[in-house]
Amino acid sequence: MNNNNDSITEDTNKINIALKYTNGDMDKAKLMAIGSMLDILVIKGTFIVEDQNKSGVFLVFFNFIDKYISAIASIIKSDDTIFDRAKILDDWGIIYENILSNKNEQDTLSSEKLDEDFFNSFVQLDVFPFVQREDVDNLSSVLVEILKGSFESLNIDCQIELEKTNSLELELAGINIVVPPRPVENPKESPETIMVFDPDSTFGKKIAAIESQAQHIVNASLIISPVLGKLISEIKQDEKVYVLLSGKDAISKKLLDTYRSRDTEGNPCPFIGKVLAVLHNEMDKGYIIYIIIANGIYAKIIEEENLRIQTELTAIAINSDYGTNTNNRRFKRVIYFIIYTAFILLIFALILISLR
Repeated sequence: MNNNNDSITEDTNKINIALKYTNGDMDKAKLMAIGSMLDILVIKGTFIVEDQNKSGVFLVFFNFIDKYISAIASIIKSDDTIFDRAKILDDWGIIYENILSNKNEQDTLSSEKLDEDFFNSFVQLDVFPFVQREDVDNLSSVLVEILKGSFESLNIDCQIELEKTNSLELELAGINIVVPPRPVENPKESPETIMVFDPDSTFGKKIAAIESQAQHIVNASLIISPVLGKLISEIKQDEKVYVLLSGKDAISKKLLDTYRSRDTEGNPCPFIGKVLAVLHNEMDKGYIIYIIIANGIYAKIIEEENLRIQTELTAIAINSDYGTNTNNRRFKRVIYFIIYTAFILLIFALILISLR
């Protein structure tokens, strides 16, 4: 009798957990609890950076139904042994346990940067069409490019395998799943961005067509870069730009927390998003910019002036310029040191000559 009660309690607990991942749908939760509903595609991978004598293993968990990244787990070693030992045909649970058990070994390197590079790149590149099709070839190509960028190396060898599971199994395995905010049905637009326009006008139809694609629209601002930035009028569709969420509405707050996009004081950090459209604001001067910052979630920005803003490419240029200036300053310091040293030696030489 007790065994039956324990079994019923366990099943109930599983269903309650599953409800979090089925948007409260009891029927789907019951199916997930018995393993009949799968919503996660796991990319199991192993790689080697040949010119750096590093290797690693990673697991990326994609929710292919709601289209978000549930979790990432990885490990990097300061040798090539794990590349040869890892078996990507093993069940993802076995690989995950191996990652955990190897985390504290002496030859283990920090994998935080790699996890962040994976997360940011998958969001920016919108790999979910490949995930939903289980397109191994394209996913392999994307992963190799991400690894090349993360390790700054062209000598990358990567192997992957795919496996399906569900969110319930991930949570039972102790994996911390990051669930993005679910879209709010009404209103689609927050009060700060409400605009009154003629829905039958050409401009009105453009706005309506864009916003009909969004599940939610949040307020944001662009990151201004007066010197090396790019003019808003020159920004093209699909270009990557930096935005700052207001953090005042529930969706923005959840996004900032989900993507760990806050500084040490809790203030919002810039997001990188993909430009959907840049429209001349026919109701006023300036521009209306729509930027995709997450699946189904758009940032809407209204700017009155044609400002120079920070894009992904201008940010790279700024960093490169900073690096160049830093190197120039170091070079100048070296030259000054050499001249100063030579001057001191010359004085000593003159003193010695005069003593003779």
